[in-house]
Amino acid sequence: MAVSNPFRYRATEQQRQQSAFHRTFGFEMLEVLPTSEDAWNRLVVLRSAPGAGKTSILRLLSADSLRQLLSNAASDEATRGLRNALDSIGAIGEGEMKILGIMISVNKDYRSVIDLGPNGSGHSDKVFLKLLDARLITHIVESILTAKGLDFEDSHRVRFVPRKGIGGERARTAIAKLSDDSPVDHEGGISGSALIAAARGKERRVIELLDSLVEVDWVAETGHARLYSLPLLSNVDIEVDGEFQFYRPVLLFDDVHDLAHSQRDVLYDELVDRTHDVGRWIAERQEAVPDEELLTGHIKGRDFRLVQLETELLAGNKGGNSQRLSRILTNVANARATIGLSSIDIMNTDFTSLLLEGESIPQPAAASAHLKTRDRIVRLASMHPQYADWVRASDEQTANSDLLASAAHWREIEILIERDLARSQPTLFDIPVDSDKAAQMSSSGTRAAARLFLANENNLPYYYGPDVLADLSSRNIEQYLGVAGDQFDLIVSAVTARSRRGSPFLTAQEQDQRIRRSSKQLWAAIPSRVPHGTDVLALLHAIADHSRHETYRVSAPYGPGVTGTAIENTERKQLLGRLGDKGARYDRLRRALSSAVANNLLEMSPEPNRTVGPQWAVLYLNRLLLPHFDLPLQRGGYREQSISKMARRLELTVTVDTGAGPPDPLTKLRDVEGWPK
Repeated sequence: MAVSNPFRYRATEQQRQQSAFHRTFGFEMLEVLPTSEDAWNRLVVLRSAPGAGKTSILRLLSADSLRQLLSNAASDEATRGLRNALDSIGAIGEGEMKILGIMISVNKDYRSVIDLGPNGSGHSDKVFLKLLDARLITHIVESILTAKGLDFEDSHRVRFVPRKGIGGERARTAIAKLSDDSPVDHEGGISGSALIAAARGKERRVIELLDSLVEVDWVAETGHARLYSLPLLSNVDIEVDGEFQFYRPVLLFDDVHDLAHSQRDVLYDELVDRTHDVGRWIAERQEAVPDEELLTGHIKGRDFRLVQLETELLAGNKGGNSQRLSRILTNVANARATIGLSSIDIMNTDFTSLLLEGESIPQPAAASAHLKTRDRIVRLASMHPQYADWVRASDEQTANSDLLASAAHWREIEILIERDLARSQPTLFDIPVDSDKAAQMSSSGTRAAARLFLANENNLPYYYGPDVLADLSSRNIEQYLGVAGDQFDLIVSAVTARSRRGSPFLTAQEQDQRIRRSSKQLWAAIPSRVPHGTDVLALLHAIADHSRHETYRVSAPYGPGVTGTAIENTERKQLLGRLGDKGARYDRLRRALSSAVANNLLEMSPEPNRTVGPQWAVLYLNRLLLPHFDLPLQRGGYREQSISKMARRLELTVTVDTGAGPPDPLTKLRDVEGWPK
């Protein structure tokens, strides 16, 4: 029996039914958005790596989505939560739409204005704005009709009426530019059908020019000096059948990263104008952001509300905490999986509850790990008798403990002994060390490192459970759906395959094996997945390899482990080439870093790490990269590096690793000062 995997339908465009889209959206995601006070009167920019949910947010705010949600009689928890969340940001209220979401994708076909069209930015900008205005007008009228439940043929029932005062004069000027001076009524208003007819003519004219086989005199061609749709929407009243509509228009620009750089700049310049009384939202990938802005976090000359989705999902701008992301993703996963699970006769059971925790690890494996670890610590204590009390105290403490927990405790004791030995001065006599010192030295980081070491040394599963699945997302919805989809496939296989036990519950070992496979697949995809992929792979390997070496030092000094690197803030000027010719030698490193950050393979800490000395910009590896190198998923551990050493390691990694696919995690670089031998 073929069972559709609900996690494979990732793109919002693939979810045709609005009800299914609303049910699986995860309304907690709206917590990261601006409040109603500044969401609709200034430019809001949603920025992230691919797959973080930008398009889904814009789609949710569209007129079609809001109308369908309000007309849906369903009263399930997900629908109620979504309505409440939209109410909190002022999108809906009292059962009515408060905004008119007008969504338009500025995808790659706008680039043709530059690739095939006029030379010189001035002419191409005017043609670009003319084409964009024409398409916006069509989307505006369509959104009004959708909100009212009307068909496109009813566009004559829509009317735009300029307001009184100076704003009305701006609206009349915009109408004249957008309609090519088509007839207006006695109030200076114009029908939706008249505007659409003029817009279609403008769009057709631009396309004919771009397709022309004869050289075009672009200087003679008229364009738009600005985006006239903005002053139009800001200064008109919208009527349908003579009745005033109380919606607040909000323009939702998707795929802005597909524009040429000059077009993106022109669009930003138009949208940041605070005189416009209309909502303006942009969704773009980080790859569109200039390197200097991406690697420094500084935005010059721009007045807008920036929402970095990955950062906001983890930290939040409303007092949230790190549990928010896990909650959002868990709800999305359980909602998505409901129908798929019911098709294999699994009812009233959440998807995440099928992912078993440590209790599913076989007792013989846990007993073996416990015995081996305790015996090793006993031998270590026999060589250092001053720790005999630690062994006796540990025996008493673990007498009635779970075998796995007991083994982890013994592994932590080993780390603490190694750490204490490294700190202690040699003495003539072995003075007993009180067992209370072990408790004082213990910490959550050391306990987490002990669990990691124990799993690695005894071939025990480490990556399992719903929380781990959420951590592996690296704050990216699409990445989460991919990993969750792999686990769903295992569940289906377990239930339907004759050779299997027939139980839908996945053991820790099964989850761990599939997660490691997913991690390896991500490494293998990097060269073809991102710009400058070969250099990005080399850079990430160098960071991961160094992280692994630092993580598995016997005293676990950076418990639970190292998962990233850091660059001194003052060196970022040199990296960006702002120190003359000296910066040119770092072009390769800069490109690799920018590509890795833009595609969420490296996560830059939003705030510089403050130490006693210099400040450091911290870069963490995408969490799905970590299982292939047996690294922990926790954040916090990193090792600083100079850009000169990083650039050198980048070169040497490519030299060492010439095969296809991800490098062996145990590969070491040989020729860099301070690198593991």
